[in-house]
Amino acid sequence: MAGDSKVGRPRDSRLDVAIVGATVALLEERGYSGMSLAAVAERAGTTTAAIYRRWGSKSELVSHAVFRTDGDDVVADTGDLAADLETMVRWSVDKIYRPAALAAIAGLLSEPRADRRERASEAASASRLVTERLERAKVAGELRADVDTSVLTALIDGPVLHAALSGMTGVDHAWVSELVRVVLDGARPGSPPPSRRRTTSGSRTRRAPREVTKP
Repeated sequence: MAGDSKVGRPRDSRLDVAIVGATVALLEERGYSGMSLAAVAERAGTTTAAIYRRWGSKSELVSHAVFRTDGDDVVADTGDLAADLETMVRWSVDKIYRPAALAAIAGLLSEPRADRRERASEAASASRLVTERLERAKVAGELRADVDTSVLTALIDGPVLHAALSGMTGVDHAWVSELVRVVLDGARPGSPPPSRRRTTSGSRTRRAPREVTKP
């Protein structure tokens, strides 16, 4: 598992920090394909063996260094739903909206399917924690009973990822607040569910033609 060390050997947290820092720096300088564990070890002042004792592969190290899905900065739960969502979106911005993250995304997508599946499984564990937070909000009456919390969970990282990949500027506190406002205005009690009328062809619902009043 990620972060495991050999039994009986205390883990040096300072070395963990050095390895993570070297990984992020090399991703920014060389991109994913140009970054090697040997280069990370040299930059961090350690060995590749020491890295493998902590992380089982290059993709596992990169995922941890850039998109860490454990720790206190995954789910905010202060009791204020809007404030907590803003906090979680800002955390997503901090993780995704930087050069190392964009390099990591491009590189991880090029890895074998089994490796991508494992990384997706790690991300899903963090998403599950967010969904559980939203389910508690639903129980407390802060969200409509019919709201799909998995959809709301996707709105934590999804818009930020879109903004980063498209090179959008202006992703600041005001942008985050507006995103949360739009999300919650469609989810709070009293908000009617959106109309989903469709024609069989998938086009927009056509309006009935107006009657022509003869003179």
